[in-house]
Amino acid sequence: MPSTSRFHTTLTNYARGIAQDAASALASFLAPEVVVNAATGQYKRFDDKNAFQTPDTARAVGGPARRLMFAADDPTYNCRPHALEITIDDHERDEAGEGDPLRIEQAKTETLVSSAVASHERSTFVAARNAVTAESGMGSWSGASNSEDPVAEIDALIEEIATNIGQMPNRMVIGLPAWAVIRHNPQVMARFPAATALGVTQAQFASLLLNPQLDIRVGTLAYDQAQWGQDADNANIVGADLYLYFARPSPSLYDASFMKTFRTRRGGVDAVRVYREESSRSDVLAVDWTEDVQVTAGIAGRRIAVT
Repeated sequence: MPSTSRFHTTLTNYARGIAQDAASALASFLAPEVVVNAATGQYKRFDDKNAFQTPDTARAVGGPARRLMFAADDPTYNCRPHALEITIDDHERDEAGEGDPLRIEQAKTETLVSSAVASHERSTFVAARNAVTAESGMGSWSGASNSEDPVAEIDALIEEIATNIGQMPNRMVIGLPAWAVIRHNPQVMARFPAATALGVTQAQFASLLLNPQLDIRVGTLAYDQAQWGQDADNANIVGADLYLYFARPSPSLYDASFMKTFRTRRGGVDAVRVYREESSRSDVLAVDWTEDVQVTAGIAGRRIAVT
């Protein structure tokens, strides 16, 4: 039987540092982090135009102020517990030697955090794909001569989102397969004389759009679709999708960011714990965290399936 685990302060701080370094991962870009005081609670949902109506703020002398509050039908977040473990076999310690006893533990902790980031990345995009229906009649951009114009279609969605929420979308995530199609689209390349030889860069593509300040990221992280023990079958996590949306860099429970990740502790690491498992002659490192990924303003984002 394993012994009681103990909180490892040094490794916890190390893991939190690694997690902060990984904050540039696309999951954090699509669904930025909101740190909450409790594992469950309400958040403000923005899913139709009525949520963006401007209230009448005039107050009669001696009368009450207009009060903004959670509606009865505003949903509840639930930060569920997550955990990953990894072992350090006694033989691994013998091979590593005694020169730096923390080095192997830090290496194992880094592996845990990297795996947690990849898992969070995939679950975030699965949540987005399941919640947001791809735009009908858009994204046929790969034809040599009869493809649609990506710029015109994205501009139409930029204008639509801006009209609905009063702010232009400021972020775009493009899966690597979709970006390969866009940068070779004949109507995109025609706007740049040198594109036939060199292709189109992300900055050049952004400059063509209705909001040229769009922060564009290309998703390159992959995961293995095959079952354990079978040959690898890697696929791009974002796939051939494009997400156009509005997000605040530091969202709260109340703003109209398209998606959010609710967590009880910043960075996605609550604790690193260590316990002994004599039956396997190993020390076990465990990383614990909580999270709940939600589409919080469906009206502020759009998805295009690129073909």
